[in-house]
Amino acid sequence: MEIKPNRREFLKSSLKTGALMFLPFGESATSTLNKFPFSDQEEGNDFLVRRSPLTTEEYLEYVTRFNNWGRWGENDQHGTLNFISNETRKNATKLVRIGTTISCGRALNTWPGPDNWWPSKFYIKKDRGLKWKDGFITSAQDYIAVVSHGFVETHIDALCHVHTHDGRMYNGRPTTDITTYGSKSNSIDFWKDGIISRGVFYDIPKLRKEEFISPEQPIQGWELEDFALKYKVTPQKGDIVIINCGRDKYFNKNPDAPKIFGQKPGSDPSALEFLYKYDSAVLGSDFDEAPFKDTYPTQTPLHAIANPYMGLPTLWNLDLNRLKEKCEELNRNDFLFVVTPLIINGGTGSIVNPIAVF
Repeated sequence: MEIKPNRREFLKSSLKTGALMFLPFGESATSTLNKFPFSDQEEGNDFLVRRSPLTTEEYLEYVTRFNNWGRWGENDQHGTLNFISNETRKNATKLVRIGTTISCGRALNTWPGPDNWWPSKFYIKKDRGLKWKDGFITSAQDYIAVVSHGFVETHIDALCHVHTHDGRMYNGRPTTDITTYGSKSNSIDFWKDGIISRGVFYDIPKLRKEEFISPEQPIQGWELEDFALKYKVTPQKGDIVIINCGRDKYFNKNPDAPKIFGQKPGSDPSALEFLYKYDSAVLGSDFDEAPFKDTYPTQTPLHAIANPYMGLPTLWNLDLNRLKEKCEELNRNDFLFVVTPLIINGGTGSIVNPIAVF
């Protein structure tokens, strides 16, 4: 999954051929092409993450600005996971220094609630089993049923999960590929070999000197830049970006806070500017979307760009409490991060138990 062509070559050729339309900010298209804001980091990194809230027009420009269709060929079904090369994985293993492992997954939630209207099911059947002398060997077996999305289960979204307004998935594939029995393309089983790279913990409540973020102040892309600068994090191609919102502390301090979709804290779609700039491979967080905002033409503005246009896998409902503690204890924010989706042929996502290794 090597990247050919690189960011500059890909976008220049796409713009010239008309495959992508770049809508510049505050300058003419001609001067923008001469400067080319989507440069590689070694060529000046002159693509700047905004420091002001998005307008409706600026958000809609993401459809073309951050469109990766064709970037890795017309048959690609890995999206930004292409940024994780063999060398990236090898370098990530060098971050293992003490051998400590931290789970970032949550236990299956079988209790219905406002944020869990289709709860997982878990039963145990106990069998008498096989004969053993004058008695029997007993055994226990599990039955598990789970929805691989939602707002309680730790899961990863495949690239067939969210679609464009005109019925297409990542890389232009038609949504007619999706049937009741699975998706013919962009499904979770394409990632059966696992996702292994450098994980980086972006603790935004720490940056704000707060315990958690509020629904009124979603995480913005420039805050990821600020965190990296303040805490000496160097973003690298292929990073798994883990954004902490302080989920559990938020609900502990606000037990009556709404848990329904669209009213919880989360990330603004401007966060995608940071991920695009640094060629990040995966976005993960303990929450997901910021509350509904009239500025955006959809209730899921982050998903609507990340999944079908960028081809960016998203990892939601992480449990980041122990990870935060370990990062503070060791005074570091990077680690080896491992995500192994279930092999579900045609699946739109998978529950996961991501592991950070220090």
